[in-house]
Amino acid sequence: MALLSSSGPAPGIRRAYKDRLRMRQTARLSLEDFELLRAIGAHGSLSGAAKALALDHSSAFRRLGAIEARAGTPLFRRSRTGYTATEAGAVAIEGAQRILDDADQVQRQLAGRDARGGARLRITIPDTLAEVAARLCAAFTAAHPQIGCDLSVSNAFVNLQQPEADVALRACALMPNGLSVRRVGSIATAVYAASGAKVGKREALNDGMWVGFDDNLSHLSSALWLRANVDEARIAMRVNSLPAALAACKAGVGRALLPCYFADAAGGVKRVSQPLAEVPTELWFAIHPDLRRSARVRALREFALQWLPKEMALT
Repeated sequence: MALLSSSGPAPGIRRAYKDRLRMRQTARLSLEDFELLRAIGAHGSLSGAAKALALDHSSAFRRLGAIEARAGTPLFRRSRTGYTATEAGAVAIEGAQRILDDADQVQRQLAGRDARGGARLRITIPDTLAEVAARLCAAFTAAHPQIGCDLSVSNAFVNLQQPEADVALRACALMPNGLSVRRVGSIATAVYAASGAKVGKREALNDGMWVGFDDNLSHLSSALWLRANVDEARIAMRVNSLPAALAACKAGVGRALLPCYFADAAGGVKRVSQPLAEVPTELWFAIHPDLRRSARVRALREFALQWLPKEMALT
């Protein structure tokens, strides 16, 4: 009667176990797979998801096919109007969002504990702050040569919810919840006209044509002031950005409400009113809460809180 060996499983059993383990590992979805599922769900099409992820369509198509093969069931219904998640697809998209959120949180927490030099800070700014932010970064890097800065022009706060940016500088009346913010100072806003326009300061708020804002900027204090004080018939042009408002004003289209730090430095326009107290705008320094302990973020924050008020004449 043969005795069972106590040294472990037989070779055949070990090989079968390793094969099953290898198959299980091969079947696991990667973060890139989860990103594709989330993007298809968000855009409702494979082409939209591929564009958002900087993939070519054929690669995205093959990857989705491989994901569905591993899942053993279709995750999306294809039609001429796009991709609609099946019941299994809805479960997969929800799981993908949860997993990617967790991965982003870990990445932010690790970045927040990184106190080493040689790192880079990614700063997202609105278009009107591009020149100021560039000068801020130059001065900061001169004082902290071990920390580099990258700038990204965007008006969306969502960049701080993804690992696309570390810091945001924003000019607005109030900040959204969920961010760690510090007020930098109040931004003055005044009425401007083209340099050659004959507009007295007493007449600036009365007759004349104006540059207005479209729905993209309807939340601005300036847009609210215009709706309350300027008749619709006196809006000569609507624009979707403050640089466009400055350009229209400079071209003589009409008067415009502009931030003083931005318009005074631009040239081609002149201030024709005192700063309007009823158009409140604050400059904020914002970070994701997970980055509050980051040594390089703290260094930039303290530098910016000292440098910006002086350079922008904030109050």
